[in-house]
Amino acid sequence: MSIAVQCEECFQSYKVKEERAGQTLKCKSCGSKMRVPAVEEELEDLSADYGEPIAQPRKKKAVKAKKKKASSRKPLNISVGGIVKKTFGVMSMAIGILMLVASVYALFAGDAPDGRRSRPVGGMVMAGVFMSVGKRWLFNE
Repeated sequence: MSIAVQCEECFQSYKVKEERAGQTLKCKSCGSKMRVPAVEEELEDLSADYGEPIAQPRKKKAVKAKKKKASSRKPLNISVGGIVKKTFGVMSMAIGILMLVASVYALFAGDAPDGRRSRPVGGMVMAGVFMSVGKRWLFNE
């Protein structure tokens, strides 16, 4: 019968005759010294020192109900009043942009031919009013 020996350095396994029990041998792979255990040491039962392993109870995963994400979009207002409101909002924005462009042109074009100084402040204020009303009609409900 043979004794199984494993090198502690390189983990190479060997089978050695029982006559070599208790001796120190040199590993053929790495050259380190290893001791051949006696027959009694090899058959030593460690189960008396240690009890049965305790299995950890498995935790059950909690089942979570999936929540539907609330849509950040507002529903479309397809009523006649909503369509009219959107149409007038677009028109108001267009008029405001045209007034702003005309006011900026008047500001940089210079004075009127009869010598009066151009002051397009009123046009800029009205452009702002038209654009704010158009924005409210287009984007706010």
